[in-house]
Amino acid sequence: MFPSSLTDSVENAPGQLLAELEQRQDDVLAQLDDLENKLRDVLRGLNVEVDDVELD
Repeated sequence: MFPSSLTDSVENAPGQLLAELEQRQDDVLAQLDDLENKLRDVLRGLNVEVDDVELD
């Protein structure tokens, strides 16, 4: 008998895996945005000015 990961691989076609990775990436980026906002609030509370730098 095959391990469940091999039998499930048919259901997880490359397109499905890509969609899952993109969703995870979106989730991580949203978490990073939340962390950035929290950090800015903390720095504002400490009267620290932050230069806005756009990253690519």
